[in-house]
Amino acid sequence: MPQGKRKVPFSAKQKKMQLQQKRDRKAATNDQTIIPSLTSQKSSSVEIDVINEQPATSSKHNPNRYRLVFKREKNEDIKQRLTLAKDPFDPVPENELEVAYEDVFTHTTDLDMPKRPKWKSSVSKEQLEANEHKYFRVYMHQLEEKFGEDKLSHYEMNLETWRQLWRVIEFSDIVLQVADIRYSVYHFSPCLYEYVTKELNKNMILVLNKIDLVPAPLVLAWQEYFKKHFPMLKVMCFASYAGMIVKEGKQGKRLGNLHMAIAGARQLLKLCEEIVEDKVDLSSWKEKINEESAQIGSGGDFFIDSDSDIESDGGGKTSKGREIIRQQNDTSYFEGELYRDNVLTIGFVGHPNVGKSSFLNAVCGKKLVSVSRTPGHTKHFQTIMLTKNVTLCDCPGLVFPSLVPKPIQVLMGCYPIAQLREPYSAIAFLGQRMSLPNILKLRHPELESFEKGEEIRWSSYDICEAWAMKRGFRTAKAARPDVYRAANNILRMALDGRSLCMAFYPPNYTKEKAMWASHPNLNEIIAIQAHRQKRDDTNRDLCADFNAVRVSEDDDCETETEEDDSRNDEADSEDSADAPAANKFGLLGGEIDC
Repeated sequence: MPQGKRKVPFSAKQKKMQLQQKRDRKAATNDQTIIPSLTSQKSSSVEIDVINEQPATSSKHNPNRYRLVFKREKNEDIKQRLTLAKDPFDPVPENELEVAYEDVFTHTTDLDMPKRPKWKSSVSKEQLEANEHKYFRVYMHQLEEKFGEDKLSHYEMNLETWRQLWRVIEFSDIVLQVADIRYSVYHFSPCLYEYVTKELNKNMILVLNKIDLVPAPLVLAWQEYFKKHFPMLKVMCFASYAGMIVKEGKQGKRLGNLHMAIAGARQLLKLCEEIVEDKVDLSSWKEKINEESAQIGSGGDFFIDSDSDIESDGGGKTSKGREIIRQQNDTSYFEGELYRDNVLTIGFVGHPNVGKSSFLNAVCGKKLVSVSRTPGHTKHFQTIMLTKNVTLCDCPGLVFPSLVPKPIQVLMGCYPIAQLREPYSAIAFLGQRMSLPNILKLRHPELESFEKGEEIRWSSYDICEAWAMKRGFRTAKAARPDVYRAANNILRMALDGRSLCMAFYPPNYTKEKAMWASHPNLNEIIAIQAHRQKRDDTNRDLCADFNAVRVSEDDDCETETEEDDSRNDEADSEDSADAPAANKFGLLGGEIDC
């Protein structure tokens, strides 16, 4: 008999099948541009890793449209690296930290970035998208043929994210690429520089961000290196948290109101004035910086809490009415016009986790866009009216094709640590270049097995096991040391940079340390780094003070709860409580002498 409106129960197996069919229907109707596979020419299977995938709650909105998509590593490679994790490693000399851009992106233009295909007004939207699909698929296939799967690093395979970059570049008058100073040569893309400066005839600025994590001579050396090899590039240094108030008794904690990083903002304004000249009136921007400077102190040494520092609300406007415009769906071709309507548009581009959103907040002096240590947190580009004549455009971070070793990609934050299948190779890479047992004050898990006077050798697994035992990381059932959680915890400390700070050098830096330490332009770098307290005037005292201050910021780490461990992507990992002062910037047990 017909059941009418009466509900008929069905089994869990039927429910599971129903949900799977629903997902299949959504996948068939979703945008076809998400993942053109590298292997589509060879095999029907798509060997990819989809990062930060979220469940779809509505058929109209696809939350995974801009998710990170990387090439999946082979299971055989993972097993091999897991086996090598228990082999002791030997430290490498300090000059192994020296790296040139040719080692990462090759001497030629073979390792190019994808660019939007040529466009005409007569081409329809559907035809334009089809052309972009075809171009991107051919581009990835050719890239793999030239360099091979093993040599290529992880790079963005989501066409939608590349469309965001294309749109920002077309929309911007000045393209501003942000790079973490610790891995600056790995973050800077020469092909993007060639495309912006020579093909589009636009100006480009490189921002060496997070310079408060490394000594000033190293910052200056990298600045001069980029100026020498890329003459059309303007280089500036920045510390996004140089305007942050740190409350008494809370050293190492980024608390208080976020104010503008005055020294860095003035340097950015100066570069923009040199580029724009009299084509755009930037006086309103200068007035804004002067107002903020008068509030917090011209030198950035004295801060006053202000009730006017209110974060942006859910409506997309700040306390002073600054509008945030999110253009998440429009990635169609935009034929830009320089300084349209007497407005300067600055586009922020770069890899994930280099601090683009933090840099934007520090330039504005307000928290306008959210930040996270999880790669791919910024989903789509958004524009912010800094003043009536200046617009800032924040682009999602995406990974450019390169020859970067995959452990370095993990350490510099391009791959989510929480989703690593094998974290020990990155720990080994870090341990070869930093004396982790000394910095973390670790006791070897098998110390009793070593004879008296015998050299104690460490493997990456030993380091993780020792750290798990020290921090009390245990598995749920057997209560064994949770080495995987410990590995993630160490990698987060290295990513944060305040506890474990490994930084690469430009070529010949180890031989020229003395020259850079006495360089006449060193005070400019220190002025941008200096915050939270006043320092002496001499360069030698400033550099020595720098090491002491950075270590003191980590002294109260053990008071943090262990809820902020390796399983939380957005946690503020502060787990280096026992790091000695001599090893803060120590490489292989030594220290960088300013």
